[in-house]
Amino acid sequence: MKVRGGVRRATEDGAAALEFALVSTLLFTLIFGIIQYGLFFNDSINLRQGVREAARSGVVENFTYPGCSAASNAANLSCAVVGQVGALTGTPVVKIYAPNGWARGKPLRVCAALKSSGSAGYLPMPNGGVLTAVTQMSIEQEAQKATWTDDTPPADPSGAGWSWC
Repeated sequence: MKVRGGVRRATEDGAAALEFALVSTLLFTLIFGIIQYGLFFNDSINLRQGVREAARSGVVENFTYPGCSAASNAANLSCAVVGQVGALTGTPVVKIYAPNGWARGKPLRVCAALKSSGSAGYLPMPNGGVLTAVTQMSIEQEAQKATWTDDTPPADPSGAGWSWC
């Protein structure tokens, strides 16, 4: 309160700071939630697209990808999925297999899962932050049939043990 001419009057000193303090909690939660869900949905789209691209490369027997030089074609394809996904909030784990063997017309299945670690912890994430993608395509070429092996996939971050694949 200020005193003018011997009379005390109320002022609004600090009112803006108090209003900002009250509104900022909601405002920052909203902003961080938008960022958190934006990163989550970006990784979801990238995961699906990367799995789709890798499956297409696999069925036409293009097992090369820059930076991938594993011993088996399945491992090269797994490396390609990780490279093509380019996730921002986690690293995808991949399972690639041909359930009926490597032959023209038989299916090739590419599955990937990613545990999003970009959560700031302000908001709950769908499915605990675990993203999954599955693509199945028919094998179009079988020239490298002898070099195909199904590798043992890494642990599934969803906890379901790849049963969803």
